[in-house]
Amino acid sequence: MLKSDIKLALPKALQEEMVLHELLVQPDAGDIGILVMIHDLSADATGYVVRVYLLGKVDGEFKVHDELEAFAFPDHEAAVSFANRLRSMTALELLIIMNGHGNEGFSIMLQ
Repeated sequence: MLKSDIKLALPKALQEEMVLHELLVQPDAGDIGILVMIHDLSADATGYVVRVYLLGKVDGEFKVHDELEAFAFPDHEAAVSFANRLRSMTALELLIIMNGHGNEGFSIMLQ
């Protein structure tokens, strides 16, 4: 399925506050998808947050069903680097990161 063929209906707040980084839809599971967005909170001195959402197909459009996880980073470069790696991470690496053990040292160990 080409990304240009995917109809995505996002709440206005998400469109205004975040940048779409990646949209993943598996051809064999065409009714669910994953949305990766980057939230810029640097104006509040919070940094950047990579947010991962579960999408569900409703009436031919993908809509946000649930936020699966959020990962905080001190700068934009680190957030984008992490978001780029999400697709290729092992399940073990993601579990380690999700349990608060950072993403730099363990990434090297698991590669």
